[in-house]
Amino acid sequence: MTANTDDDVTMRLRFYGAGDYATYWQIQEAADIIQRFNPSAPPDDVNGVLEIHNARLFVEAGFTPKDLSEAEQATLTEATRAIRRVVAQWFHALEDEDLDDKLSDVDWQYHEQLLELLAGLGVFGRCSATPMLAALDRARIHLGDLLTSKRLVENYDTQVRDLLLADPDRAELVIRHHLEDQGRKETFLPASLTPADQRALIQGYIDSDNPNGNYLRLVANAPIDDKTGVDKRLIVNAKRRYDAQVKEFFATNTGIRTGCSVSVSATQVEPMSVSLDDSVIEYTFSEAWLEDTLDCASVLNNFQFLFEFAAEDGLLTLPAVDSERRGLESVFGLDGTHDYLTGHVFTAKDLASLLQTVMYRRFLEARDIDLEEVLRWYFEEHLPSELGITGFAFTPSSSTANYLERCRNLFAEMESIATQYNLFIEDGEIDHDVATAGADLVRYRAMPSALEGKYAYATDHPEIQSILHILFSDQSHLTYVDENLSGDNAVDLLVRNEVPYEALHAFQKPMIDKLIEIGLAKNTGQRIVLTNFPLFSVLRSLSHHEAVAYHHLDQAARAHVDTMVDAGWLVRRSSLLTEAEAAYFNYNLNSVDFSNGPKLRNKYQHGVQPKGEGEAQHEDTYYRALRLMIALTIKINDELVLASVGRGTPTVEETPADRDS
Repeated sequence: MTANTDDDVTMRLRFYGAGDYATYWQIQEAADIIQRFNPSAPPDDVNGVLEIHNARLFVEAGFTPKDLSEAEQATLTEATRAIRRVVAQWFHALEDEDLDDKLSDVDWQYHEQLLELLAGLGVFGRCSATPMLAALDRARIHLGDLLTSKRLVENYDTQVRDLLLADPDRAELVIRHHLEDQGRKETFLPASLTPADQRALIQGYIDSDNPNGNYLRLVANAPIDDKTGVDKRLIVNAKRRYDAQVKEFFATNTGIRTGCSVSVSATQVEPMSVSLDDSVIEYTFSEAWLEDTLDCASVLNNFQFLFEFAAEDGLLTLPAVDSERRGLESVFGLDGTHDYLTGHVFTAKDLASLLQTVMYRRFLEARDIDLEEVLRWYFEEHLPSELGITGFAFTPSSSTANYLERCRNLFAEMESIATQYNLFIEDGEIDHDVATAGADLVRYRAMPSALEGKYAYATDHPEIQSILHILFSDQSHLTYVDENLSGDNAVDLLVRNEVPYEALHAFQKPMIDKLIEIGLAKNTGQRIVLTNFPLFSVLRSLSHHEAVAYHHLDQAARAHVDTMVDAGWLVRRSSLLTEAEAAYFNYNLNSVDFSNGPKLRNKYQHGVQPKGEGEAQHEDTYYRALRLMIALTIKINDELVLASVGRGTPTVEETPADRDS
């Protein structure tokens, strides 16, 4: 094994679990350690004891060399029983007086397992707090690691409380416990640490010389909770300190030029072109195209197909999805337990769709076309004439209204349309007296669908999760073969390169074998190729949209979905919005699911805009509201068209994209 140059400690054997590739590399070493083990002369130092403990874990989990005979395998198994006894005896012999000598030299790689054994073998309950905590401190085991041991925290409750309150920086541990999205090991806080203690600790951290902005942001976006000590004043204080840090940073750092631009070209022939200029994505739209599509139907079609608010299957492209978050984005930074998880991809497309909305409204306004009037036309004229659906009502903002008034009106109309839609699906008609009587906060997750099993979602079944990871994750082990054969993910690798099966590494071949087994890939002899487009389209939608629009699929793709549902890989549910789409609406509009969103609806409907927000801020909010209203209209239209054609694959009306082709 290699040496640790920082601590000058030799890396010892450690069992990382069945899912870690390091486990497979150490199988022989684990067997060698057990074969050298002498129960009559066992190791007496903490690292030696923990190493034989790890070797035992290999054997008990079934990781042994394949070339062992039955007799050799039996010998290994028998030795593990002796090792279990030796390890237990060593820990049972620990006393207050020798804790420092026995524990303080433990290797860093064994910190977690040391705590597990001290807890599991009852040492925390038997030894006193002061010598135990002093020994663990000498061993350089961080307080954050101590908090992962429930028994340690329970047995040394008041002493752990004192350690937390001794330093304002330790508020980070409390913040992480309550507010971070737990990707790490669960932590525990002492029962004696009161909400008042926690609030005081966090406030001290906010007021300290150099608080970490990531933790300030978690507090600023946290929900008010009596149990955590987080109240509205603490939230405001954290936000102010965070904003001050950001302002100070950019006062002395110019940062990297990045962003998005949207423009209209008088000479461009193609409807849209996209280019990259020094990390700025530039969208250019054809003026001729926009001039040729000024009727109301084409205006709405342009949002879906030209600006790509939604795919052809009606799934919105606007929400954040996990597949867009790159590997490093999920590692660095802190995500709150109630955060809407975004990344660079979401930020880029969010800005692009907003600027496109701004550009298009101004373009139409210059030609005396009001986007809100287009929305009124859709609900009050198009639905009755084209689908025979009557009763929907939409009231545009007054032409003289300022942006604050427009915001309040549009949020109210959006909720009104959602309520009307719900009534139409539930009752087959819209009774406005009923709508008024039952007016309440719209639950976007609960908006119904007339279509049975409208969306298919991936379950937690390991098979489908493994396949999606292999194909689409940038962390897949099928992204790199050698310097000449690589890709952003497995799909990119196999599509852009001729990858022979023989060129794959041994650990990559089982992944390809799995793709071949499910009929998605084929070994031609010269290369691995992806086949079966219906199946691939289903898997791609699960990755890119976190859902599959079942009623938009052809019969072959539906058959694949049905098979995966029967196998427990997928589940079908019905609602107007997919889970990702509903999350997107809630993130923008309210605090139902997330604490880090702009809460636009709540602010404007309750009249609690922060003091000082002027017309420019209201204008920005208006365009965000308009984008949401258009997205909701796209979803309602998709639903109603599908339902009108017998819940099958709809006939697609001519779109601008169709005309262009």
